[in-house]
Amino acid sequence: MSYRRMETELEQLMVGCQRKDPKAQKRLYDKYAPKLLGLCMRYTHSRDEAQDLLHDGFIKIFESIDTLSSSKAFEQWMFQIMTNICLNYLTRNCNLLYSDLNAMDEFLPAPEEEEEDPESYNDLSMEQIVNAIQTLPPRYRLIFNLCEVEERDTKDVAAIMDMNENNIRQLLLRARLLLRNKLKNRINTI
Repeated sequence: MSYRRMETELEQLMVGCQRKDPKAQKRLYDKYAPKLLGLCMRYTHSRDEAQDLLHDGFIKIFESIDTLSSSKAFEQWMFQIMTNICLNYLTRNCNLLYSDLNAMDEFLPAPEEEEEDPESYNDLSMEQIVNAIQTLPPRYRLIFNLCEVEERDTKDVAAIMDMNENNIRQLLLRARLLLRNKLKNRINTI
């Protein structure tokens, strides 16, 4: 499919949704729900939570679509709305205190441990990796997703989370170590 044809199709979907056309809304949902559900799954512990957030996100998308004037940033706009829905959910429901995070240190591998071969992770499926991310404590999972998956820098994440950038870096390091440890355990069981 050519880029222009894809842009025209997206523009038609956007205009249809702006007109509150149920068929256009369903086509948009069917086209983007799997990708956006994947985004929500990275921030939650369960598929049920992710589906609730997906539902809330699409409501927000359909309510706010009138604010768009061009389809050029439409997809990015939808992903940003969904990310914000997830962040708001986690902010409201994240009861993990920093003292709890310090207690997690006992589960971290020692920093001087030998680095494993990154090739060893090639045997893991995407589902196994997402499942491992979902088992991270909420703040670790949130910071890992923002920094590593969405590729935001620690300064931006610090602003989003209203935290010191050095704290974000420390939490990101802990999240990486925990995730590496979880993935290493899964590799050893394969």
